[in-house]
Amino acid sequence: MKVQRIVGLTLLTLISACSVIDESKVANQSNGHWTLEFTWLKNDKPTQIKTYEYASRSECFNAMYAMQQEAKKGRNQSGAGLCYKAFADGQERTANDVLARYK
Repeated sequence: MKVQRIVGLTLLTLISACSVIDESKVANQSNGHWTLEFTWLKNDKPTQIKTYEYASRSECFNAMYAMQQEAKKGRNQSGAGLCYKAFADGQERTANDVLARYK
């Protein structure tokens, strides 16, 4: 009976610790910026990973494209990135959240 209580308390502690970490991560990411995580690759292996923030989605994608083109200039090198924005529940999309603006 004691072993079951210890295992139960341990699992409960782990689950609650994970949920606190996830909530703080989402709170930090919903700051209104688009985030670019870019990875430089050499011989298909990651050599460097950096994170950048941009005001709009189009700026993020343009920067990612430029970084990919720059990374291709080296021998056996390339780069890949991911642009994302963490939206809080009910957060409205703005003009900065669209990829292109049509006139």
